[in-house]
Amino acid sequence: MTDATKVNVQDRSASPPPADLRICRYNAEAIPEVLKLVKVTLGNEGAVRKTEAFWRWKHEDNHFGSSYGLYAQDEAQALAVGLRVLMRWQFRAKDGQMQQAVRAVDTATHPAYQRLGIFSQLTRQAVEDLKQEGVDLIFNTPNAQSLPGYLKMGWQVVAKWPLYIRVLKPARMLTRRLKSIAVSQQIIKFEAFFAPNIMTWQVFAARYKKDIPNLVLYWEQQRRQTGLRTFRDFDYIQWRYGQHPHLTYGFYAFEHGGRLAGFAILRPNWRYGWQEMVLTEMFLQQPDKKLGRSFLKNLTKQLRGDYLVTHFSAPTFEKALLRRAGFLKVPRQGMTFTVNPLSARSQSALVAASWDLTLGDLEIF
Repeated sequence: MTDATKVNVQDRSASPPPADLRICRYNAEAIPEVLKLVKVTLGNEGAVRKTEAFWRWKHEDNHFGSSYGLYAQDEAQALAVGLRVLMRWQFRAKDGQMQQAVRAVDTATHPAYQRLGIFSQLTRQAVEDLKQEGVDLIFNTPNAQSLPGYLKMGWQVVAKWPLYIRVLKPARMLTRRLKSIAVSQQIIKFEAFFAPNIMTWQVFAARYKKDIPNLVLYWEQQRRQTGLRTFRDFDYIQWRYGQHPHLTYGFYAFEHGGRLAGFAILRPNWRYGWQEMVLTEMFLQQPDKKLGRSFLKNLTKQLRGDYLVTHFSAPTFEKALLRRAGFLKVPRQGMTFTVNPLSARSQSALVAASWDLTLGDLEIF
């Protein structure tokens, strides 16, 4: 596809009138214009508020490369009215081969231009472009409102991944459930969720910078990989968790014999008036059951929130550790995971057992 093409979008709702729209390839120069659109349509609050710093971190500084995207421009109004952006991603298969992927993330249609088929037009064009680029698959975790649209365009539901919970303060959870927690009290204060042994990335990286790369490498080599897994190294962790402009992740360092033997990455959050702590990643020196039990036991002692929630795929070593540590499956909850395979070798990605994911892979950001 060229950088800009013309498309006549027929009016399906009789309001607004039909418009000649120019479909443009997204690039960094378009950031100010598309940010105006996403702020109008998606709002601008919370950890994923659409600041330029967040947008650049997500789409320009991405460890796997700059995002692919298209936007629709109403030239008469000099206005961006539709947007479809997909993040670059890489999965490592069990045989070591890399699969090139994109994650369907940001989509927006200006309120005055809805029900004109802009979302479908941009998405279908994106699929064709990405096939030509050699991308293997598209994945995402759509909500109930957007899922039907994706299914119509070739996406398939692979699984509804379960969440696992370890309640840490049951009495306090009950008390908080019975009374309303004011929004003003739900500000995320790092020290209210974590004891001092859980650090920010800046402190953690400065203290263990020489050990982190090797520990991640050893873990990725030694753990039993059960399927497609996000390729992880020091640079990925630094970008994904250390450089987020709005979220401060917690890093728990586990020492054994005076050396870094493991670490966990956690995200503090408020949910339903409860202090939720999300275990996004776990790395160990080796997949040893005794080491893993000690790791989780000591980790929970450093948590000040109400409960810990996570996801690791079965039958991974991490998932087995959760069961032994008293984690239970959250009833009637899960994350819908969909895939659109674009190449012949990605057809296996439609099978749930072909994936090896963490909650860090699945959480929306």
